[in-house]
Amino acid sequence: MRRFGLKVVVGCVVLCLPSGLLLSQPPDAFESLLAAAQQAQARSDFQGAADFYRQAVILHPDSAELRTNLGLMYYQIGKSEQAANAFRQAIRLKPALFVPNLFLGLDYVRLKRFRDAVPYLQTAVLSKPRDAQTQLGLGEAYAGTGETRLAIASYLRAMQIAPENADAWYHLGVSYLEQVEADARILLTRHKNSGYLRALVADNLADQRTFGAAAEAYKNALMSSTFPAGTHASYGFVLIHQHDLDAAERELNTELKQNPGSLIAKLGIARLRVEWGTVDEAANGLAEIGNSDVGFFRANIAKLKAGMSQSAASKLQQILEQKEAAGDLSVEAMAAFDNDSASEWRDQHTVSGRTFAAESPKSRSIAADLYASGKYRQCTDLLASRARMLRSEDLRVLAFCAFSTGDYRQAFDASARLALIPATEAEGLYWETKSAQRLATQALERASEMDPGSPKLHVLLGDLYRQRKFFPSAEQEYRKALALAPHDTGALFGLSLALLADDQIDEAFQITQAALKNASDDPELNAMMGEILCAGNDFVGAEPYLKKGLNTKPEYVPHVHALLGKVYARTGRTELAIAELKFALAEDKDGTLHYQIARLYLKVGDRDSAKQALDASQRLRTQGLNRATVFMQQGEDDSESQ
Repeated sequence: MRRFGLKVVVGCVVLCLPSGLLLSQPPDAFESLLAAAQQAQARSDFQGAADFYRQAVILHPDSAELRTNLGLMYYQIGKSEQAANAFRQAIRLKPALFVPNLFLGLDYVRLKRFRDAVPYLQTAVLSKPRDAQTQLGLGEAYAGTGETRLAIASYLRAMQIAPENADAWYHLGVSYLEQVEADARILLTRHKNSGYLRALVADNLADQRTFGAAAEAYKNALMSSTFPAGTHASYGFVLIHQHDLDAAERELNTELKQNPGSLIAKLGIARLRVEWGTVDEAANGLAEIGNSDVGFFRANIAKLKAGMSQSAASKLQQILEQKEAAGDLSVEAMAAFDNDSASEWRDQHTVSGRTFAAESPKSRSIAADLYASGKYRQCTDLLASRARMLRSEDLRVLAFCAFSTGDYRQAFDASARLALIPATEAEGLYWETKSAQRLATQALERASEMDPGSPKLHVLLGDLYRQRKFFPSAEQEYRKALALAPHDTGALFGLSLALLADDQIDEAFQITQAALKNASDDPELNAMMGEILCAGNDFVGAEPYLKKGLNTKPEYVPHVHALLGKVYARTGRTELAIAELKFALAEDKDGTLHYQIARLYLKVGDRDSAKQALDASQRLRTQGLNRATVFMQQGEDDSESQ
């Protein structure tokens, strides 16, 4: 996981000593030490300043402020242990003093002693809750301990205090991604047969436009005893993309039968009508949806338009503009259609400041009616006003309504609480994962806007888009990174991967070849060139590059072994191919590698090993849990999707 270093700027530290302390010592010695320390500090001679402060501490060992300044100088020159010792002594003298608590916590973060850092940073936050740097430090400490939800809360507070701080947005986005990964691990270990996990896999496959696999995943989800609301409709959209309109209509009608107010089903029906050529009827349905909940309309309009012909989209827009002019469609809904915006920034990353009233049966009934009639924004606002008092059934409604109307922050909060209840853990993790995915994208995009000169942010966004198979967007981000840093290996590697995945093999080859001229021994670039040549069936040419690629990062190595196995298999060296594939089997997520090695075992007459490999392949295929489709990972995990 890429991280920016936590930025801590220490200016000239003002020494706040108790009144009269200077008078209790010979003035020349002590005052000259302080003056010399501050002069050294002003010219950034932190080692010299530390020497003077250390001598001053000898004269006044009970001064917490002196020990704090000594610790700050050690911190500045990277002497983490000495800094920590000075801060601990200052805290012993004045436990609530802000600066030593803050910097001792930050020092422990630097030393990766995250659990040790937390209590000191918590104390610093209590002293100055409006200090953004303290909230950032606490967030990083929580992230280091794996307490991702607490890290997100700290980064949100930092962002509220300093909304233009790109680091806060960056760390927030990364923490949402880490929460996605954490949720996926729990789903995979505790709920691997759950309809919620199967639906999540299907949703991600559909987002990646892998419609055949998505259709199978949706069928598996719908065979489960429980699955998320809207699953039939989501399957209907996939069937539309597969041009199976009759089956799509059945799924959408099934959704409407179960929930007559379902806006996602109504959106699917509108899309069906476009496919049938009855665009006027489609526009009527869209006007009803847009006027019912413009947030839903804005959050889901891209789903409606995906794959629609340009002529149909133009005709639909013309009719909707006429409806707007006649007052039959709100201006906001028309703007959402025009902008094709997939998310709403309003209130997405705020920490609620609402007051909470006790829930009443009447308000619960109203919320249920709003949900049933597709008024998700109103339902969200009503339930969120008393979120801390909600029972599990109301949290389920809030998570669904908030997500549906594009209020991903509220959906995240509700689903996180739902996930803490054993009986609803899988459902909570499903909505939390989906919300966190969208919040991560938004936060990282905001960080990139605020710090457009950061190549790493563009690479990170490129990785994110590529993992979701939004290849044009990924290419754009990688090219932005390369415009800032033309030889950035991560950007070159990511761009080549995106181009290769988008079947632009020639351009991927040209970019990687040019990069290798400047870094001929770079293992990632060599691995990339080997993969490109394999994609072009030049197995002989790929071999030397892949051998160099074996020195790449550990997480890439199994994939390089798999590619080498393919090279050896295609060039008649079966035993070597088997040996290489053995190194890659641990990373086989969908049974493909086990199937390949089984065929090779049969080729050399080893039927027992072939049977074992085929059994493993079948087991993995049945599970259908390629981790890369469950959650968005960072570029370091790319070996699973190459």
